[in-house]
Amino acid sequence: MEEIAMKTEFRDKTRSALIEKLVEYISAKIPDFSPKEHLDNSFSGLGLDSASHVEMTSIIEDYLQVTVDPALAFNYPTINSLVDYLQQNFIEATELEEKN
Repeated sequence: MEEIAMKTEFRDKTRSALIEKLVEYISAKIPDFSPKEHLDNSFSGLGLDSASHVEMTSIIEDYLQVTVDPALAFNYPTINSLVDYLQQNFIEATELEEKN
């Protein structure tokens, strides 16, 4: 039971930290960005261009220490959808690697 709680805590902290990094990046680019209001708004709708989409993948790669498709932010165009995808495909995989 304790191992499950530790996994959940790791996943939640990683998710929160990744959201924080993306929010920090977008807030620097978009002055009126609000994480409380815009986590489900599309990156393009917020005013980010294609170069910004690619820069976000670089932030993700640096943070998670994985390689991701540069078009990832186009395929998952909101913070919540992007982080949900990453959690399912990379954060949980990282947990498995650390366990082995």
